[in-house]
Amino acid sequence: MKRTFGRVLLVLIFVSSAYAADPNLTFHSRVNEVRLTLIATDSQGRPWPGLAASSLAVADEGRAISEFQLHSANDLPLQVGVLLDLSDSTHGSWPAVRAALTQSMEGLLRPSDQILMITFNSRIQTERVLAEAQELDESLPAPAGGLTALYDTLYRACEHPLFSGDLEPHRSALILFSDGKDNMSYRGLADAIASAQKSGIAIYTITLHKPHQWHRGDGVLHSMASATGGNDFVVSDVKGVQAALQTIHEELRNSYLLYYRPSSGEIRGDFRRVEILPARDAGLHLRTRSGYYAKP
Repeated sequence: MKRTFGRVLLVLIFVSSAYAADPNLTFHSRVNEVRLTLIATDSQGRPWPGLAASSLAVADEGRAISEFQLHSANDLPLQVGVLLDLSDSTHGSWPAVRAALTQSMEGLLRPSDQILMITFNSRIQTERVLAEAQELDESLPAPAGGLTALYDTLYRACEHPLFSGDLEPHRSALILFSDGKDNMSYRGLADAIASAQKSGIAIYTITLHKPHQWHRGDGVLHSMASATGGNDFVVSDVKGVQAALQTIHEELRNSYLLYYRPSSGEIRGDFRRVEILPARDAGLHLRTRSGYYAKP
């Protein structure tokens, strides 16, 4: 008994000494439950009601997951960030974005939801948590011009306490208005995507230009959306912005949460790729983030 007590004491002394030497020391634990937000639509892009777990096949790093839970997320609180690029390259689209945004967001959000508004160019200009959607119009500044720190802004938004402080079930999304160009960030595209994946945030992007033209930032915006389970929209006017916001509204209000516990012996490496496929319904289309991080 004395020998056991002595060993425990030595361990406690070692840990205390390590912490004293480095007060920023962090102990990491492996993830013990995977939670994914799932969007299910038909071939026309309409929400798929009453999705059943038996309709899905789930694989973690290529290995089938036989036991998982699926729940409707209709009634869960929504945490949404609205990110507005006010740099030089988006100056022409600003009037259409502002007109559509203030009208559409009021229909998207409920009293239990939370809104984070961020405007940025080479740095963040405005960062506010709003109590209700009506405050958006009052808070929107004029375009600031300048260069664009898109990736740094996304990274910071995903680290905001609004998305990291609530352990209760919820849905999280960022709605990004930008042309996808970045010429000022310290971090890269992969960093921004990883930050969203770690926080379980779906990124929705809206950019304004002629839909049949390809712009340099379109691929960037598509990468953000597809890796995080969101969606990317290219629109040309106010009506297009309103239609995109309505689609986002329908997806978030008709989403599902899928849970499973990975075997601790199977976890290797930091990032784990997940696939969710229809098990039998040919017309069912599924979208979620591409994976999760084994180390939180």
